[in-house]
Amino acid sequence: MTDATTFEAVQEEIAYAFNSTVFFRDHMEASGLQPTDIRDRADFLRLPPTSKSHYRRNFPAGVLAKGYTLNSPHVMRFQSSGTSGDRLNSAILAYDLARRQAAALGVNRRFDGLWRPGSRPRICRFAPPNCSDVECATGFASMEDRTLPDGTLVLTVAHDLLTTPEWQVIKALDEIDLYQPDLLVVDPTHFAFLARWARRLGRQITSPRPLHIVCGYTLMTRVARRQIEDFMGPDVPIGDMIGMSELGYLGFECHHGQRHINDRDFYVEFIRDDKPVEDGEMGELYVTTVDDGLIPRIRYATGDYFTPLGGSCDCGSDMPMVRIEGRATQAVRLRDGRVVTPGAADALVGDAPSIDLYQLEQDQNGACTFRYVPSADVRSGDITALEARLTEALGPDLVRVERVDYIAGERSGKFQPCVSRLSGTR
Repeated sequence: MTDATTFEAVQEEIAYAFNSTVFFRDHMEASGLQPTDIRDRADFLRLPPTSKSHYRRNFPAGVLAKGYTLNSPHVMRFQSSGTSGDRLNSAILAYDLARRQAAALGVNRRFDGLWRPGSRPRICRFAPPNCSDVECATGFASMEDRTLPDGTLVLTVAHDLLTTPEWQVIKALDEIDLYQPDLLVVDPTHFAFLARWARRLGRQITSPRPLHIVCGYTLMTRVARRQIEDFMGPDVPIGDMIGMSELGYLGFECHHGQRHINDRDFYVEFIRDDKPVEDGEMGELYVTTVDDGLIPRIRYATGDYFTPLGGSCDCGSDMPMVRIEGRATQAVRLRDGRVVTPGAADALVGDAPSIDLYQLEQDQNGACTFRYVPSADVRSGDITALEARLTEALGPDLVRVERVDYIAGERSGKFQPCVSRLSGTR
């Protein structure tokens, strides 16, 4: 779509949300605005952003469009993992979810073979239990009980990842063999854990079908990616998905390794201090849905930060390129005012062959501790060099480096590589 056509679609979405949902009508009127007041992009910035808290408080009656209920045809219900607080209940139309997925995956030519005419990919999911959409994904439910209506098999894993027992790992590996998937949809830290266990047990993760891997749910660290690529080999396509449970696929990694934002199904803004940022500057992603009949969202503040990169990508896609920075509540805030995002921290760590897992934690007093679980071939020189990089990047704040055997996951079941108790209290 051209820019003019895209903004016309945004104006239509605003009018639809105003006329069809109780919450958004109240939201606009509280600011003294009507849909006809939004004539251009400058007017659009007058609209106060919406947030998860709005949709949590008003779900379902206040945010579902007129004519829909949660039992309407094609409505799929979701619950978020609760990373940023209480879990968020939401819903989406199945065909909107599929359209957004297809648009995002379309940037990666290595995933073209996943969609065969007349067939639906067989999918296994290996992710935190809170992201599973089944009642029990922790080991004791049958495969049938862990199979979603769309045929996705949810594999079992402990709520606290590193406490997953061997029998449960073997069960997950056995079920992949039995199910013979086309696609693994995984949390990258979880799947790197599964790959380590499979190597230890002398097992493979394969399928008689061409296997593809989509990573999501948490930041795909370079440490996790290295382990996944080393174990799965170069012939298995691996793509990093940008997404949210309430919106579906917001973007994807192309076959050249760049992350692209889906601006076909969403109107996207990158905002800081209430203003759009320039290319190369970090901003919070605001999303406005395009043609969402069920729960239209206008200027939805995601809480996720990106740096728009500008320019064009050699992959051929014209979807905007971005660098993932991570959630503001997980960013390290230094005494001199600088902010080190989870993405920036991960760039400091790199693929780190001496490390299996890490977490940079900032406590409520601002002190930082870098904990790492060493790999089988840990080299002291690598750790010394990493400690020097962290000290330089986080100075004048002090950082302590600790070698450990265990790092706890968070209450949502996710494992975050960067945690700030300081940012989380703001």
